[in-house]
Amino acid sequence: MPSRYTRNLKRALTLAAVLAVTPAAAETIVEANVKLIEPYGVVPVARIPEGVYLRSVDDPDDIIWERLPEYRVTLYPAPPVHDSVFLRHDPDLPPRDVIFAVARTDGRFYVRLRWRDGSDDSLRTRDRFVDSVAVQFSMGDDTTSYMMGTGPEEPVNIWYWAADSNAAQSLGAGGPGSTTLLDSQPVTADSRYVPSDTPEAGQWVVVMSRPLSEADLNQVNFDRDELAIAFALWQGENDERDGLKSVSDGWILVDQTSAQVPQ
Repeated sequence: MPSRYTRNLKRALTLAAVLAVTPAAAETIVEANVKLIEPYGVVPVARIPEGVYLRSVDDPDDIIWERLPEYRVTLYPAPPVHDSVFLRHDPDLPPRDVIFAVARTDGRFYVRLRWRDGSDDSLRTRDRFVDSVAVQFSMGDDTTSYMMGTGPEEPVNIWYWAADSNAAQSLGAGGPGSTTLLDSQPVTADSRYVPSDTPEAGQWVVVMSRPLSEADLNQVNFDRDELAIAFALWQGENDERDGLKSVSDGWILVDQTSAQVPQ
């Protein structure tokens, strides 16, 4: 097990690499009752009371979401890890905010995400790309690299949603460029694009979830006190795909020992 000094040094070096290729200014979303969470901050999982059910499995508009706490995390343009990404990398793109909620019932784990997007990019063609979002789970703890895992010995599980299919995929990775579609696909999703008269105020809302019991060698196990999660976002309008994306600059820690029950 790495020492705390080694872990913190590793985090600092990786964060420095990310910030070295990103601008200082950020496009932020400031809303009342939405708390900004810094890298390695801790949020409690919300507990959906027994007997309370969403109108559909992943309903993004269910009234329950109004009763659960939301958090804001800032995503930065991903550092180019391949030559092909470097050619398309735009260091002038500002960081972007994603607002998220994490919740669970006795049988299911949920992640709800929303972010501002001035266009609904849900049609994929040869030269058009779609809006996408992903939630990454460490299969171990927060010593695993949040940049797609630390090799096969410290992998990650990724829930990936794309606007053209309105469906989620469960992926595995053990480092940049190693993303693999898993044999088992227990993750489900639903979404809604909310247009606005002011284009920059348009918004995607996405819910992804999975039965707690569907854990195996490659799917994250929710039977633990703390989860390490991270996020990635692709803007289709900017031709973002693959490694061209915005990402968390560290893990967010989800505390499952002090679950909040909505009133």
